Amino acid sequence: MDEIAARRAFEDALLSYKPQFETFFLSKLFGLSYHYADETLTIAFPIHDFLFNPQGWVHGGVSAFVLDVAMGHLLWHTLKASGSTLEMKTQYVAPLKGTTARCVANFIRKGKGICFLEARLFDDQGQLTVAATSTWKVNRPKDAVAP
Repeated sequence: MDEIAARRAFEDALLSYKPQFETFFLSKLFGLSYHYADETLTIAFPIHDFLFNPQGWVHGGVSAFVLDVAMGHLLWHTLKASGSTLEMKTQYVAPLKGTTARCVANFIRKGKGICFLEARLFDDQGQLTVAATSTWKVNRPKDAVAP
């Protein structure tokens, strides 16, 4: 593992994070960037070796984290309300390797209290590596944490 890069990423995240959507600590640590278009969110991030499992590719927990973040941020951006993941099904299709990754999240169905979303994670060759579907509880404005 490139310990210098890992320390630099951690220190940069400590200096730049804010406890809100898009800029929270883990988002900064993993170098996530957000692009919203219509009702779709694309998150891009660099693949660092400090994200690897012992086999030498991105750990499945990191992939699940990015998928969950993408769906939650899309809900927040579109509905102007935060949400809570009630359930998430994750399918690991191929190892996530390379230098960059891209995650795309969309709504399956929007409801007033419950929403259904999906997200897919691709490697830098455009190959699908992980897919997820999820059920979200929409937090009412009085329950929501302000961004």
